[in-house]
Amino acid sequence: MNSNKTTPHILPNNPKDLQSIDLRSGATFLGQGALDLSSFPRLSQEIASDSNLKPSQVHWELSTWFEERLGGIPLQYMHLRLAVDLPLHCQACFQPYMESIDSDRDYILFDTEEEAEAWDMDEENQDAEDALVSSETFNLLENMEDELLLSLPLSARHAPGECKAEDLAKVTQKLKTGSEEIIIKKPNPFAILEKLKKQ
Repeated sequence: MNSNKTTPHILPNNPKDLQSIDLRSGATFLGQGALDLSSFPRLSQEIASDSNLKPSQVHWELSTWFEERLGGIPLQYMHLRLAVDLPLHCQACFQPYMESIDSDRDYILFDTEEEAEAWDMDEENQDAEDALVSSETFNLLENMEDELLLSLPLSARHAPGECKAEDLAKVTQKLKTGSEEIIIKKPNPFAILEKLKKQ
């Protein structure tokens, strides 16, 4: 991998072109734009589709560069920032709300999976950049979607105090009613003994 001092290659704001980028070419890349959520099918499955709230486009910015290191091949870096507003279902009141996601990450690009794993497993690098494997057909669109999925909240919720009291009351009543309807039928051991005695 050789660093190239020429003008950065500008990436188009086109989902098809972002699915195959030659990160092994030695070129540097710059790009930014906004993509419809339809370009991210896995992320689309996570949104509250029954809501009147509409997701925003996914805004993205990317840059790559090389940094020299003593006695070695220059390291290739990538910076990726993503921002999107998504309607999600609040896990407290079960009502839709808008979640703003803003992901801002740096990566070091490696030639092999083994090199990337070794970097990630090194305790000294835990607070540093994440590792990625570069390729001649790097799928940036898929990487964007992976990052957005990882940025989703573990438990989607309104900000504290924003759930409506009536919605919380409905959820409480539904849970209470549901628990009353659950009847666990276990065989009565004494009834089995009575049958055995009669035989």
